[in-house]
Amino acid sequence: MRIHEAKECVKQLFLHTDSVSALVSERGVGKTSAYRQCAEELGVGYHGLYGAALEGPDFMGLPDKDRESGLTRYLAPQFLPTKQAVDAGLFPPRGLLVLEEINRIPSDTTSVLYPLLLERRINGHALAEGWRIGVTMNPDTMNYSVNTLDDAMLDRFVVIEVTAHLDDYLDYSWNHEPNDEVLTFLKTSPDLLLVVKKASDSTATTKAPTPRAWTKVQELLNRCTLPDNLLRELVSGLVGPQAAASFFGFRQTKDVRIPATDLILTKFSEAEPDLTALVDRGRLDLLGLVVGKVVWAFRDDPVHFENLDRFVGWLPEEFRVLFLQKVARQRPDEFALLASRVPTFAAAGEVVLGTLGTSSP
Repeated sequence: MRIHEAKECVKQLFLHTDSVSALVSERGVGKTSAYRQCAEELGVGYHGLYGAALEGPDFMGLPDKDRESGLTRYLAPQFLPTKQAVDAGLFPPRGLLVLEEINRIPSDTTSVLYPLLLERRINGHALAEGWRIGVTMNPDTMNYSVNTLDDAMLDRFVVIEVTAHLDDYLDYSWNHEPNDEVLTFLKTSPDLLLVVKKASDSTATTKAPTPRAWTKVQELLNRCTLPDNLLRELVSGLVGPQAAASFFGFRQTKDVRIPATDLILTKFSEAEPDLTALVDRGRLDLLGLVVGKVVWAFRDDPVHFENLDRFVGWLPEEFRVLFLQKVARQRPDEFALLASRVPTFAAAGEVVLGTLGTSSP
């Protein structure tokens, strides 16, 4: 399942059930980010716990003697969004509690979590009514130092297997400090987005690329000023020597230029020759990359609207439809705004609305 599909499932489970969702994927695919985004999109709180750093007694709470009744009671732990913690203002009324990498938690601690995962209670303390639980885990394979969860534990989860997909990564990157060279390279070499190696092949000097590592590469290229020999060493330390060699080889031999998104939105006439060259050279994959970037970048600005009108009018028909579809799906609140400010957008809008099965923006 792709990450955006997994997010929709998590949100539906949150809204309509008490089920515990479990996102399972290879490293660096974005499980934690997906949960954070779900909480943000739902308008609720988010609280992540790395369970392997805690022990069973931490979850059970501190014992406290009640001498009048002759009983020992337990104080609710501050790090759990229990009813007491919500009443004390430590957590919002509704939220998502995520137990990270649950299959790395020692077995004696895992057993303590059974009632929390099944009944939303632990040692007499109940989670606040508006909170739901999610967990993340890597696959139970030889590639990861994880514990095998038994069927009794797995039976408490709605397991959602998440796979890395380039389009999802591009959508994420366009909204998080993108780097054209990295994204163009991944468009030409999508198999290098994520490489799963055997555990016996994995060492600190033979790393393999992940989406998370490529995000770090984008940050490195955007923010740091280093000579190529040092830059290559750092990129190799993020994605491994083989992927780094492929990336730097691509940098040296690429024969196309992707115009800056800001240039498209402010001075389209200067960007048009490079865009035309993409079409002339058959690099429609990179034109799709440009479309995705522009969808995320435009603002409510007269200059942007004027240049968007020219850009959308210039686009080949299939990419014009793609642009409109992406706006409708990724920035629906701005769809009507563009339709009222950008004539070429409005002219093609009916086509897009028909493909989306809607009647109005």
